[in-house]
Amino acid sequence: MVKKNKIPKPSPQTKGRRISQKATQIPLQTSTDEDHPSFRFTYTDKNRWLLSDWTPSEIKDLLAGLKKIESYTWEQIKGHGAKKRGGSVGTGYKLISNHQTLPENVPEDVNLSEMRIDEKKRIFGFRVASVYYIVWFDRDHSVCPE
Repeated sequence: MVKKNKIPKPSPQTKGRRISQKATQIPLQTSTDEDHPSFRFTYTDKNRWLLSDWTPSEIKDLLAGLKKIESYTWEQIKGHGAKKRGGSVGTGYKLISNHQTLPENVPEDVNLSEMRIDEKKRIFGFRVASVYYIVWFDRDHSVCPE
């Protein structure tokens, strides 16, 4: 008869010990500004300012712009905003308070922002942690003209 290996019973010292509460808590991350952005399309508007309206050349510019933006951290992106009106540099990230009505599927409490792709092209969306949800693709600076 072959003897099977058995799982040993816990020793009296470990029986009844609890995992500390600290070990089971997920640490709260206070800021994701040191992270690089990623882009999602969950809330992209299906009726206005569509990517499908862009020409192949404009889409090529958009992809180059998104790659550039991904190379920055959120802290760097937020530092690229304009220092004075009309003086946007880099990604030109800025929060937008006076904007068009958002699509129904976009949560009401988001802070809409704009990111510059080039002199005319913009993306509009909102940030959740390090993810940027694109709502509109603005090829001719028509969503929020200045």
